[in-house]
Amino acid sequence: MSTENTEPEQLPDMIDFCLNVPLYKTFYFDKDYKLHQEKLREIFYFADGHLDCFCRECNKESVFHPEHKSDDQHFIVRYRNSEFQHVFTCTRNKNHKLFFLFLFHDWSITKIGQHPSLADLASVEIQKYRKVLGNESYAEFNRAVGLVTHGVGIGAFVYLRRIFENLIEEAHQGEMTTSGWDDGLYKKAHIEERITLLKNSLPNFLVENRSLYSILSKGIHELTESECLGAFPITKLGIELILDEKLEKLERDKKIKEASKGIGDLAKKLKS
Repeated sequence: MSTENTEPEQLPDMIDFCLNVPLYKTFYFDKDYKLHQEKLREIFYFADGHLDCFCRECNKESVFHPEHKSDDQHFIVRYRNSEFQHVFTCTRNKNHKLFFLFLFHDWSITKIGQHPSLADLASVEIQKYRKVLGNESYAEFNRAVGLVTHGVGIGAFVYLRRIFENLIEEAHQGEMTTSGWDDGLYKKAHIEERITLLKNSLPNFLVENRSLYSILSKGIHELTESECLGAFPITKLGIELILDEKLEKLERDKKIKEASKGIGDLAKKLKS
């Protein structure tokens, strides 16, 4: 494919390329490769880097180190129209590996394969959110990640927006039982105004970054598949930060309940 009219694009760092960028997302760079030489060398060698991610075989978080390539100052010219591979080995068990395959072609780089898949890695990573999402929204989160790995960005945005809307409705249902709540006012309000009305019942990150909803809506109605795929990692991160805050509150509330009961029981025991 000719890239004469393709604008050069910001190349991702190697960690992002491996763990977040979906398959077949292509990054073009200027034919004057010296402008990108350091970034390209990092992507091609990644000699001093490592990946922090979940090891499916260990069933634990682990650190993966790369199998090193020998340095070659002319690598861009030498390998410009070829494939190259990165293999990472788990520090817990050297037989556990991650594989990533890239195509370096026509002044562009594309990730064309990986094992385990992004969906496999992400599904393990997001399992912890099931307890705050519930089964239905958790399944939608999984579907969003799965769609992205198959190059479907708009559909993934649909699921992320549904999760966002469900979080707001959950807070709305809680507020409806409080005194002084004006549900008529709420129903007339736009989404960002609703978030403001619910600010005491929503995670701070969601309230402070309420524009995430309009980004997701724009993705569904106006952006291309490619633009949605490019924006997916940061929108997914935004959803995760919202869920992290809910998860932290859930764990804190659980500890408070356990501590209160334990202290009460101990006080009674010491009195007797």
